[in-house]
Amino acid sequence: MLLDPNLTVAYVVLATALAVAPGPDVLFVVANGMRHKVKGAIASALGIGCGSIFHAIAAALGISAVVAASPVAFETLRYAGAAYLLYLGVQALRSWANHADTPSPHDAPIEISLWDVFRRGLITNILNPKVVVFYLALLPQFVSVELGNIGLQIFLLGSIHNVIGVTFLVGVGLAAGKASGWVAQTGFGRWMDGIAGVFFIGLAMRLALTGKPEH
Repeated sequence: MLLDPNLTVAYVVLATALAVAPGPDVLFVVANGMRHKVKGAIASALGIGCGSIFHAIAAALGISAVVAASPVAFETLRYAGAAYLLYLGVQALRSWANHADTPSPHDAPIEISLWDVFRRGLITNILNPKVVVFYLALLPQFVSVELGNIGLQIFLLGSIHNVIGVTFLVGVGLAAGKASGWVAQTGFGRWMDGIAGVFFIGLAMRLALTGKPEH
């Protein structure tokens, strides 16, 4: 037996509640859904999911504990993540400004490749130190020492949380992508890049101004 059944059931309930709570990942997927429609939203959700797998592996190997214990490493990761989100926000606002000057007949936002959207979700999640702290604070509470192989248990718990989270994000992305199609038809499509840019910059400020939580 790899995981304690009773602890796992309680963990799944908690992980589900945390996954459906509004947060930065939801806002990120919504912003990408509004900019790049359904496929873009799903690509960003999958990118976030792959980033979470990275964090699960890092937590299982003890790398996350080293990062969280080092103020320099933690702050470097935090500001790098904020800078990347700020870059995405500025790029979206520039796209909006250029598009507003020369609107297309359908007022649709400028398309980018799905790989680029996926990569943005991946990098954003990897550079979010709050995920590091979250996994370190939550996962060990549902590990059974008696079963041994602590690292594997942590990885499996992180993977369970990731599957739940990505499933929810894909659902949110589908809704945002469908909504973007309706908005484009109303003639407000040119504002999608601008709205996404504001979202990204807001997430950057939130990450940069929120310090390391105490546990």
